[in-house]
Amino acid sequence: MSKRRKQFQPRSGVEKAFGETVRTIREQLGMSQMDLYAKTGLDRTFISDLERGVQCPSLRTIYRVAAGLNIPPGSLVRRTAESPHFVFPTHEPRRS
Repeated sequence: MSKRRKQFQPRSGVEKAFGETVRTIREQLGMSQMDLYAKTGLDRTFISDLERGVQCPSLRTIYRVAAGLNIPPGSLVRRTAESPHFVFPTHEPRRS
């Protein structure tokens, strides 16, 4: 019997912020993950992984999720950036 690999559950970051935003909007609309699956064609387990911040969404996925939630993709991205979980790594210039 093989052991299941433990998934990393992020506490912050772009993926976590996106997932929390999707979950919040979905629940506000009274949708289940299966309802979102039916509207997007994305597997329910993939939707679960997105909502937990385990998967990083592609641009295509962002558009599919936004369409499934019936919101503009820009609104989904904006709400993600406004999330308290949103942390985007920055690169500071090197000092000589």
